[in-house]
Amino acid sequence: MTTPDPQEHELQSLLRSHADRVDVPGDFAPGAIARRRRDQRTRATLGAVAAVAVIAVAVPTVWSADRGTPPPVPAVSTSSTEALPSPTGSTPVPTTRQTEQATATRDTAYALDDTIRFGDTVIQLEKDTVVESFAVLAGGGFVLQSHLSTGASQSEMEILSPTGRTVAALGASGMYAVSADGTRVVAKSGTSDTVVVHDAAGVELARRADPREVAAVVGDLVYLGGDGQQGSLEWNVSTGSTRALPAHVVAVSNDGRRAALRWSVAGDAMDEACWAVVDLTQPSFPRTVERCGAGENPSMFMPNAFSSRGTYLVGSMAVDGGYWFSAGVVRVADGSTALGGTGDATVSGWTWHLADDESTFVISRNTSQPLSPATGNTLQSCSLALGCTVLGAQQRPLDRDGTTEPRYVLPR
Repeated sequence: MTTPDPQEHELQSLLRSHADRVDVPGDFAPGAIARRRRDQRTRATLGAVAAVAVIAVAVPTVWSADRGTPPPVPAVSTSSTEALPSPTGSTPVPTTRQTEQATATRDTAYALDDTIRFGDTVIQLEKDTVVESFAVLAGGGFVLQSHLSTGASQSEMEILSPTGRTVAALGASGMYAVSADGTRVVAKSGTSDTVVVHDAAGVELARRADPREVAAVVGDLVYLGGDGQQGSLEWNVSTGSTRALPAHVVAVSNDGRRAALRWSVAGDAMDEACWAVVDLTQPSFPRTVERCGAGENPSMFMPNAFSSRGTYLVGSMAVDGGYWFSAGVVRVADGSTALGGTGDATVSGWTWHLADDESTFVISRNTSQPLSPATGNTLQSCSLALGCTVLGAQQRPLDRDGTTEPRYVLPR
């Protein structure tokens, strides 16, 4: 009797999920999860959310009123033992006071349940917080998109200080982007058509009424993705000037020279997901790479961001109802696949990011066999060749209202 190949299980699950995949605007897996939950909750609480959104805009330091609980506490730092969630999911971990507060970075931070962790530091968020996505800002602060596991709490976005205190409420969960240097945050509430730009300390810098979706921010340039009728837009928040761009922009390289597009077209059996890379330095915005329903199943790839040096596009290869995905990396130069697709080139999970070295990534991985239903979640560091090391011990994913939520969440 032969032992089943784990990669074969993974491939079979991915092929099954391909038939049910969703086209996710903006972010990939985190966006799908947040959007599904937001749609469910918004129908029930839209009136209350609108009132809270007004409070959040007018008084950005006020903790969202519909939570009805105190704001998050600062990073835990105590000389006595304290009952905090353990990375192993077993016994509570005592934390020790540090003479100097450590600073979070994208490479070191991760969320586990209702805490954010980096090094020996544990930031305790409001009790029962479920982190949907987060990003690390310059100076060690955070952008947090989350909801409470109790009741019908609305998802919301906020900027946190390095110690976990709310410094700016960004409204009901919608979409946000953070610049590569962590100094700019662009957000658009799910209940508003206003795009707002903040610095890392939560100070508002600019705002614009616009129905388009947040795509990226590079320095003072904010990129909003539009559809085929309206097109996308580049907005200089310092001068107020704008430039019309091709439709469907979802990401821009850190040097501002290239943009990634993502759209869908009607196919024989289902909508086909298409993507392209365009040159922003040329007035005609020529497409240097385009894939749509041909070759190595490129329609399964959905770009989300450029790598730090612009060598790769990173995103997902498939989405299983928005609950987990297969990590995907393609080369910007020719569109060839560097990670993801078939066979032993697949790794599935929830959130992940490619490191600045462009050769390794950290992932909140789905370790279930088979992958669906998801029953296992670990934190792993992997190379593009898929040599992986476990960083965080096995946890059982949470099943709430028919959605599978990871215990580990990685920053964007």
